[in-house]
Amino acid sequence: MSFLNINQVKKRSVLLVAIVCGLFFGGEQAIAQATKLSEALRAVTAVGENGIGNEAAAKAMQVINAAPSSELPTILAAMENSNRISANWIRSGVNSIVARDPNIPRAKIESYFKEQSNNAMGRLLAFELLTDGNEELANRMIPKLLDDPSMPLRQKAIAALITDAENFAQTDQVKAMGSLGVAFNKARDVKQLESIAQKLSDLGVEVNLQRQLGFLNQWQVVGSFDNKDMRGFDVAYGPEEAIGMIDTAATYQDLEGKEAEWGMVTTAHKTGVVDLNDRIGKVKGATVYALGSFFADDEVEAEIRIGTPNATKIWVNGEMVMSNEIYHNSNAIDKFIGKVKLKKGDNQILVKVCQNEQQESWAQDWQFQLRICDSSGKAIASAKPRSQQ
Repeated sequence: MSFLNINQVKKRSVLLVAIVCGLFFGGEQAIAQATKLSEALRAVTAVGENGIGNEAAAKAMQVINAAPSSELPTILAAMENSNRISANWIRSGVNSIVARDPNIPRAKIESYFKEQSNNAMGRLLAFELLTDGNEELANRMIPKLLDDPSMPLRQKAIAALITDAENFAQTDQVKAMGSLGVAFNKARDVKQLESIAQKLSDLGVEVNLQRQLGFLNQWQVVGSFDNKDMRGFDVAYGPEEAIGMIDTAATYQDLEGKEAEWGMVTTAHKTGVVDLNDRIGKVKGATVYALGSFFADDEVEAEIRIGTPNATKIWVNGEMVMSNEIYHNSNAIDKFIGKVKLKKGDNQILVKVCQNEQQESWAQDWQFQLRICDSSGKAIASAKPRSQQ
């Protein structure tokens, strides 16, 4: 048996104390750093429109930018609580970290990417981290994203099919049409679908973009009612008073005291635009109602998406699902989205569309386009063609 002398005992004691202190104070420091990062991420995700939270976020970014690459999974997870603006702040922080410390924790980031319930923009950022500088890996991953619930990732897969079609176009039009056909069925982004439809048309193949996107193309329209000084938005005119029991044989008094009756409008526009100037005339300071119907094969959760430059309210089966008193800020498709539970069978949709009195040329549009789809933008199936609804 060997024994330690007193000097060896002292040396080992000092070493043990050093290890314990290192673990204690190092752990304490790690906890403090994690807390700082957590607080910084909360500050950044609190950023809003019109500069709300920018000052606090700018300070917080100093902490995020200084974080090691090992914290990237934590930062990606914060995307779950982000909005369009704060997501850009987080992306900036991730880019700064990787530029300084490129040794990313690939396994954890890949795990985050594979979980499809994670934030769509976060998963796109994870994809970019995993494939940065590795075109071969990107090319292997992209074709598997055709059915991905993340729209930015799905768009990458659709874009690849469009590129394939363009490469085939001069040598093998059958293959080009095949790639575009798959892309048309899988795409959910409106701009991509419009591009694909045009490319198919160039190859002699006509597709129904209106049906693919789920736009309603038949409406009963009545008006116009008063909206002078924009007072009509919250006034319940005849059709609104009769919600749930609307009779399209009924007539009402319009803003000029004349009789207004319901009239059928069918739109052939590729994205379902209903031009009220064509139906009612270029009337300013006015309100109309449009009544539509959608037949659902089964009870289903859906989205009502409307594009319009005018103020609107929407009711489905007598229940209000959307109210947007905004005039002339854009004509974008899917400008407003409301969630709704459709019943099996016919569902009645009433849209109130208000035009104000602005005289500028860009304020003359009086129109809407409404579609019914799932959360990905895919049209809800219906046993009845939309032309018969």
